[in-house]
Amino acid sequence: MPVGVGFASLRPVLEGDEEDVEKSFSRIATALSSLPSPVSVDVRLLDGESVDVWALEASQSASQARRAEPDEPDIRVVLKQETWVSIAQGRLSPYDALFDGKLRVGGDLDLAKRVVEHLSDRSVPYVPPC
Repeated sequence: MPVGVGFASLRPVLEGDEEDVEKSFSRIATALSSLPSPVSVDVRLLDGESVDVWALEASQSASQARRAEPDEPDIRVVLKQETWVSIAQGRLSPYDALFDGKLRVGGDLDLAKRVVEHLSDRSVPYVPPC
């Protein structure tokens, strides 16, 4: 990666110190509905000993975020709730979280990159991880 170029954060879906996870996922699902093809994301938020499982599903005709096991997710993301809140507030890039070991991702990695690019803050040049 060229010197002085960092990874773009997501467009913030939470404002200031807001930490409403449900609202953040609903806003992400809505933003994903403008992708050309449907996407299903399984997000697992770790908080101590508990795991909060979310299914985000989006297509051009509908979007939803709900606490549930997704049927067949395209992408699986695992991270701590505090990491998600920092990403949702636009303070932490998903790629920086990934490379710092704060986020794990599985499934269709090319689709995951397209999702991150689609959700990235347009005021910062998008730099793919590889």
